[in-house]
Amino acid sequence: MSSILVRPLDGSWSEPLQVSYEREADLQQILADHPGLIPGVGEDAVACKELQSGAGPADLIVVDQTGSLTLVECKLAANRQVRREIIGQMFDYASAFWRMPLADFEQRWLARSGISLSNSVASANPDFAGAVAANLEEGRFNIVLAVDAINDDLKRIVEYLNATSGPATSVIAVAYKRLLTEHTEILIPTTYGKELAEAKTAAAERTHGRWTEEECRSWMRDNDPENLSRFDLLLKEARHRSIPFVGSVKREKGVPAGSLQIVLDDVGTTGHVYVYHYTARSTSIELSFTAVPKAAGSNAYHLRMGAFLRHLEEIEEFHRAAAILRESEWKRRPNVPLSELSFDSVRRLVAVVADVRPE
Repeated sequence: MSSILVRPLDGSWSEPLQVSYEREADLQQILADHPGLIPGVGEDAVACKELQSGAGPADLIVVDQTGSLTLVECKLAANRQVRREIIGQMFDYASAFWRMPLADFEQRWLARSGISLSNSVASANPDFAGAVAANLEEGRFNIVLAVDAINDDLKRIVEYLNATSGPATSVIAVAYKRLLTEHTEILIPTTYGKELAEAKTAAAERTHGRWTEEECRSWMRDNDPENLSRFDLLLKEARHRSIPFVGSVKREKGVPAGSLQIVLDDVGTTGHVYVYHYTARSTSIELSFTAVPKAAGSNAYHLRMGAFLRHLEEIEEFHRAAAILRESEWKRRPNVPLSELSFDSVRRLVAVVADVRPE
C-alpha cells in the first residue's frame, strides 16, 4: 500500500505504484541534486559525491552555510550491507575526516567537484572556514543512512548508536520511497531517529549549560577588548527595550556566543541578532531571520517586515546586510564585524530590531 492517493483533475483516485531504484547511484544522484531532502541540512547546502576520506569515498558529503557537515551513505534493501557494513563504512569515513586539516579537506573537495568549497557555498558567515575546520577537528558530523526501506534491524542500530555515541554525532536513517503514476514520479522521505538525535542534543545542552552575559564579557575582555564597550552598549540597549540576550550552548573547546531574541509573530516565532566571538578574528554581528517565511501571515506583518528592512538600510554599516536579507528572501544570515559599528549604529540597530516585534 502506498499510503497516498492521486488523481487527475478529471479522473478518479488511485494508488500510485511503488517502484524500486535500479542502482544505489540513482538515490545518490537525487540527494546530490537536492540536498535539502536530507534532515539537518541548512539553507543553500551543497553536496559532493564520492569525496575521498582516506578510508574510501563517502557517497555524499554535504556542507551548509553554517559550516555543518553531513555524511550520507546510500544503500538499497536488496544490498545486504544495509544492515551491517553501512554502519561500519560511515564511522570509518567519519573517523578519517576527524581532525583532517581544513586545507586537506578543501583540496579533496576541489579535486572531486571542480570548484572550491568557499565558492560552492553561498555563505555570509565571515568565519565559515573556521566553522568547517572546527567541525572537522572535533568530529562533529551528522550521519545519514539513506535507504529505500527501513527495517527493524536498522531501527535498532540507529537507536543504539544515538544512545552510545557522543553529543557531537547524530545518526539518522531516511527511507526515500519512490511512487509512480502514469505521468508522475513521487519521492516520499520517511525519517527514523531524528527525535532520538534531537533528544540527545537537548540533554547535552542541559548538561553543559549556556554562556552567560558575564562569561561572554570576560572572554571579550581577554580576547577582543576593542569591542567590549560596543558589546556592553548592545546589552544595555537591549535590556532597556526588554529584548532578552540568550547565550549559546557551551561546547567543548568552544568560544562564547549569544543572541538577542526577537519575537516576530503572536505564536513566538523568533529572529536573532547573534553575537559571535571568533578566535581568529574579532567579534561579529549576524542577522538571522530565516524563520520569517514560516511566520508570514497578515498584510500588517508583511508591512512591518518591509519597514524593518528599510530602517535597517538607513544604518550605513547594515545597508549591505539588509540587501542580502531582501535578495535572499530572508534565507541568508549576513554578518557585520562589530568593530565596524559606531556606538550610534549599535543603538540604532537595537532600536530597529525592537520595532520589528508585534504590538
